[in-house]
Amino acid sequence: MPEKLSVPELTALIESVKRFKADHGLSHAQIGRRIGYSRSVVASFLAGRYDGDLEKLAGKLVWMMNSEARKQRRDKGEAFVSTTVARRIGTLIVQTEAFSDAEGRIGVIIGDGGHGKSHCLRQYAEADKNAVYIAYDDCMTMTRLFAEIARAVKLPSAGSLAAVTARLVKGLRDRRVIVLIDEASSLRVRDLNRLRQVLVIKARCPLVLAGNADLLKTLHDPGYREGHASLDQFNSRLMSILNLDEVAGDDGGGLYTAEDIRALYEYGGIVLKSDAVETFRRICKTPRTGRLRTCGHICSALHMSPTIAERGYIDGPSILSAVEQLALPIREWLPMVYRQVRQQEQREAAAWAG
Repeated sequence: MPEKLSVPELTALIESVKRFKADHGLSHAQIGRRIGYSRSVVASFLAGRYDGDLEKLAGKLVWMMNSEARKQRRDKGEAFVSTTVARRIGTLIVQTEAFSDAEGRIGVIIGDGGHGKSHCLRQYAEADKNAVYIAYDDCMTMTRLFAEIARAVKLPSAGSLAAVTARLVKGLRDRRVIVLIDEASSLRVRDLNRLRQVLVIKARCPLVLAGNADLLKTLHDPGYREGHASLDQFNSRLMSILNLDEVAGDDGGGLYTAEDIRALYEYGGIVLKSDAVETFRRICKTPRTGRLRTCGHICSALHMSPTIAERGYIDGPSILSAVEQLALPIREWLPMVYRQVRQQEQREAAAWAG
């Protein structure tokens, strides 16, 4: 913004804000909340009667419109891509359901943040209307968790834990329902036992739990403290454990194929060079990096870069540069990625030099 607005510049800006307001269906109050001003200030500005710090207000309005324009310009890939992870998760759910008969079976999905577990589970629940997706959190009591399940299957959810679970058992026993509980890492042994007793045994529902390595530690707890003997009962109903962390770090190729990476991050006319694909794959194989989620952040930032848009491709060095420029906290977890990419650059340079 110039230090001093001329009359034509001010008139043009007022018209721009009016068009922005109409195009996005915003009120004076909504625009005001976006820029930290009151409704009356926005109204007086658009009427050409604002007598405050005009340049400061104009700068805020221009920033708001430019920010929205950047969001709209940024290309997006498909909302859901059937990756190797999605197919493995789908297979586990189908198998868990298929082997549930006289009583339910249990499937467990283990993986740290960024594998896309939650997205896959939500997509499965949207595709299969008999699947119930519940996101557990540390603030939930077991009464609240069972009430959420009851609401999801259209049963009354009010009352005590005993009342809610009794309704679930009666309402689900003769229905085809599979329960998917996400973020299950904080469930205690006692909680797991209640889920086993109510859903798996009495209601005969297949159950799938997804969480990080803490959930696996709980299931494999070797102790025989009071109440922990129920783990034997829980584990005896386990159909399968899909450990995404373990498979992702496999030296045989990992969990994410080159086709997966291209399907996820090659969009909007921007091509991924082979070294970019390998860099993303290495990030996905590295624990504590955020994996696919972090790759998505990096790719979105690069798609907004004029340099990338002009040349039409993303390569390995541009990904590492984005990590540095964005000051992503994953930097300390990626020494192996950096070393391998630098070595690849040196090999290519040597080959080019003959």
